[in-house]
Amino acid sequence: MARIPNGINGQFIGNVGNVNGYMRNGVNFVRSKRRKSSAPMTPKRLAQQQKIKVCNEFTRPFCGTGFFNKTFPAYGHSGTGFNRATSAIMNLAITGTYPDTAIDYPQVLISQGPLPPAKNPTTAVSTDGAILFSWEDNSGNGTAKPGDKVALVAYFPTTKSALFSIGTAVRKDGQAILKAPNMQGETAETWIGFLSADEKDAACSVYTGAISL
Repeated sequence: MARIPNGINGQFIGNVGNVNGYMRNGVNFVRSKRRKSSAPMTPKRLAQQQKIKVCNEFTRPFCGTGFFNKTFPAYGHSGTGFNRATSAIMNLAITGTYPDTAIDYPQVLISQGPLPPAKNPTTAVSTDGAILFSWEDNSGNGTAKPGDKVALVAYFPTTKSALFSIGTAVRKDGQAILKAPNMQGETAETWIGFLSADEKDAACSVYTGAISL
């Protein structure tokens, strides 16, 4: 069943016969319903499905949060930041061959853009069990500004969960804290990136290693 919220000339949302209507970024699209293929799964298709599964396990904690919409600016491209993040991971950070496919964490980007990245970033565990990120202030290097907002991510492979924040500190501060309640004993893969103060530009993130809490 389909809905037409604004009358016969309005958007078409749902299924009618072999046609599906849906909204994306405020635009109404119509397409043919997908049919299940009866063709046998080839090794190439199995490998691609495994890559998608591995990627989705990493990106799922960010779904619906809007985090990637900020850290992967559109720069005139269509689609969502989540799609741009997924594409970057699929193209850069999937390693191994089927069925032993995995995320190559040092190659993952959690932000992408032309701003200068973090300089010499490190991580440590604070006395209260939070993750302390430190970096050198490189304000004035190219387009790096003192007020660029820091973007922090910690991903926990064991639980397939993530913690992340934007704007808890700025580039000139040289350090920021990502709180990690109830994660004692877990190992986190970590990254740092930057956004401009108006959040229209981003820097390519830097992997800051694995850290045990």
